[in-house]
Amino acid sequence: MANVTFSGLATGMDTDSIVTQLMEIERFPIDRLEAKKESEKEKLAAYEQFKAIIDDLKGAAGAMTLTSQVRTSEINLSSEAAYSATTSSAMSGSYDISVAQLSQVQKNISEGWASNTEPLLGTGTFTINDTDIIITESNNSILGLAEAINAISDTTGVTATIINNGSDTNPYHLVFTGVDSSTSFTISSDLEDGAATPIAFSTTQAQTAQQAVVFIYGIQVVSDTNTISSAISGITLNLNELSETSHAGTSEDGVDPWEWADPPVYVTNQMTVKPDTDSLKEKLTTFVSSYNKAMEWILSGYAEFGGSTTTTNEEGTEEELLGSVLRGDASINNIKRGLQSILTTTVNTSGSLSILSQMGITTQTDGTLRQNNTDLDEALADNYEATVNLLSGEGDVDGVMKNFNYYLLDITSGTNGFYANKKTNYDSLVRRLDDSIRNMEPRMERKEATLRAKFSVMELLVSGLNAQGDFLTQQMDMLSNMLTRK
Repeated sequence: MANVTFSGLATGMDTDSIVTQLMEIERFPIDRLEAKKESEKEKLAAYEQFKAIIDDLKGAAGAMTLTSQVRTSEINLSSEAAYSATTSSAMSGSYDISVAQLSQVQKNISEGWASNTEPLLGTGTFTINDTDIIITESNNSILGLAEAINAISDTTGVTATIINNGSDTNPYHLVFTGVDSSTSFTISSDLEDGAATPIAFSTTQAQTAQQAVVFIYGIQVVSDTNTISSAISGITLNLNELSETSHAGTSEDGVDPWEWADPPVYVTNQMTVKPDTDSLKEKLTTFVSSYNKAMEWILSGYAEFGGSTTTTNEEGTEEELLGSVLRGDASINNIKRGLQSILTTTVNTSGSLSILSQMGITTQTDGTLRQNNTDLDEALADNYEATVNLLSGEGDVDGVMKNFNYYLLDITSGTNGFYANKKTNYDSLVRRLDDSIRNMEPRMERKEATLRAKFSVMELLVSGLNAQGDFLTQQMDMLSNMLTRK
C-alpha cells in the first residue's frame, strides 16, 4: 500500500509546496542543460533551412558550369521539312538539307501456316547466312523455329517474330528481320516429313536493307539509322520521309538515284541554328533569384536594418526565416564572404566580359543582386560568346558559374560541408548533455527524498511539542481550578 502523507498538519506549513519550490531551485543546472539542448536544436534547424537555400543556389549555378549548358541553341525549321532536328549546344549557322533515302532493315515474310505450335516442319536443316539450325521434334513448329532463330541472332544478325493475320486458313507467318540496315541475309532449308517428302518453306522479301542518305549542302552523308547525330556537331537529325524532287532524273537499273547520269534534284529545306538566349536568360534569372534568397535569409537576422523575417514559399504561404537564430554566426558570415568574393573575381578569358556586372548583374548595398534586363539582353545579343566564356569558362580558365559550383559543392558536402559538420557537432553535444542530465537526475531524486524526510522529522518534532504544550495547559488549568475552589 502506498504511503499517505499529510503535509503541514503539525506546523500548518505547506511543506509539499516548499519542497517542490526548493527542488525547482535545485534543478536549475538541469534546466540550463535542457535549455541548451533546445537552443542547439533551434540552431540546427536554422542551419538546415539555410542549407536548403544554398542547395537551390548550387543547382542554379550548376546548370551553367559547362559550355554545353550555357551555349544552348534553338532550331528554326520549316514544318514541311522531310526531317526534324534537336540540339543542345550547336554553333550558330544555317544548313540546306535534303533526304534522298531512308534507312531500313531487310524483312522476309514466310508463307502462311495453319498452326504455330503443331509440328509442321518435320526434320532437317534450316539455314540463315550459312548458319545451320537443326530441326528436330523439339523445335519443328513455327514457334519452335522462331525461338531457335532468336537464340542465335547474335551470330546471324536476324531475328524472327510471328504474325497472325486472322484468316481462317494458314494465318501464321514468320517474319525475319535484319538487326540493322547493313545486314543482308539469305534463307534456305531441306526439311522433310516422316515419309521423306520435302516440306517447302518459302519466303518473300518485303523490304531490302539500305542505309539512310542525306545531302547537306550537296555533301552526301550516310547512316545505318534514320537518326543522324554525327554529321553536324551538336545536332541530331531525325529523318521522317524522302524530300520532294524538282526534277525526277533518268532512271538507271541497279544504280542509286543520286548516281544516275541524270540524277534527280532534291528539294532542300533550310535549317537555321541560333543561340537560345531566352533559355540562358531564364537560367541567369533563376541564379539571381536563388542568390538573393541566400542573402535575404542572412538579412532576416537583422530586422532593424530592413531584413524581412518571413518569405513566401513555393506553396504560396508565409514561412518564417530563421536567420535571427544564427545572427552573427561565423560560419554563415564566412559563406556570405565566400559568395561575394566569387562575384567580384574577374574571369580572364579572350572575351570582352570579365565580371557579371558588365552584363547587368550588379551587387546592391544590402548584398543582394540586381538584374538589369536591358543590359543583360544587350550582352546576350551582342556579346553572346563572351557571355558563354564568362559564365562557363574557356580552356583552362574556369567561368563564374563553375567557380560558384566548386565553392557550393564544397560547403554543402554531405561529409564535411557546413551543415554536415554542424549536425555532427550537434549530435555529439546532445549526447553529452543527455549523459549529464541522466547523471544528475538520481541526485535530484535523493535530494528530494532527503528534504521530505527532514520536513517529516520536523513535523513529528512539532507534533510532539504541541502535545506537550497541550498537556501543560491542561495541568495549569487543573491547578488553577483547585486554587479557585479554596
